[in-house]
Amino acid sequence: MTDAADFLGTPATLAEGMLDRPGCRVRYWTAGPSDGPAVVLVHGATADHRMFNAQLSLLLGRDYRVVVWDARGHGASLPMPGTPTIDDYVADLFALVDELTLSRPLIVGQSLGSYIAQHAQWHRPEGFRGLVVIGGIATSLPASRSELAVLRSTPAMLRLWPWDNFRRLAARRAALTEPVQAYMADCLAGMDKDTFLRIWHAVVSAVSREGFGPFPAIPVLWVHGDHDDAGAVARHARVLAERGLPNLTSYVVPDAGHNANQDNPDAFNRALAGFLDALD
Repeated sequence: MTDAADFLGTPATLAEGMLDRPGCRVRYWTAGPSDGPAVVLVHGATADHRMFNAQLSLLLGRDYRVVVWDARGHGASLPMPGTPTIDDYVADLFALVDELTLSRPLIVGQSLGSYIAQHAQWHRPEGFRGLVVIGGIATSLPASRSELAVLRSTPAMLRLWPWDNFRRLAARRAALTEPVQAYMADCLAGMDKDTFLRIWHAVVSAVSREGFGPFPAIPVLWVHGDHDDAGAVARHARVLAERGLPNLTSYVVPDAGHNANQDNPDAFNRALAGFLDALD
């Protein structure tokens, strides 16, 4: 059982760093042995590095070198001039991996973070040893016209939507449990509508009618919550599972919404531990 305090602070085990990027100083945090296998965790849109607090004990207990960060426009990685695309976020990720001299890290991404992770793996096929997707769609699959229409219509709808009302609804829709909803409300409290709309542009740029590249050839753990109703998340998970891909492990987290790793960290961590066993 978790409470809001589990997600509202940065654990003392994490050491903060800063990376100067074009137009933004990206904040990141590390922990674990410098020579351990590396894992980079990438949060979803409007969240921040604290999204993975409940996974730190598992990873550090296995002597991983853990890296979490605030993607530009989120948390402490401000200001964010301009309107980023998914490629801008991927470039920031590559810069962080290179700055820390990480050798083929495992990459874990939630929602937008999973799109960053998938595009990064597509651009550097040999750059990562494994991929974990939480609450994401497969960017390698073609997006339907209706899916793209929903994504592209969101900015116009939000311009008419009172921002305070939207933030409350978005926090509730992200998770089933009150502590995680409180965490998302805390993240959204520091974000204005203009920043959100610019971040949303990156979400839209991550998918296409044709799909981006082949499905990753590295080991993949594909996870979503059983109550995740965010777009095509559940449908894409079913499509991938039906393909019987030998490098794919699928798992549906019970009693969890879009932020499945936070809603039910015990169940998610068991699935992650099994995936790590296979990797190691």
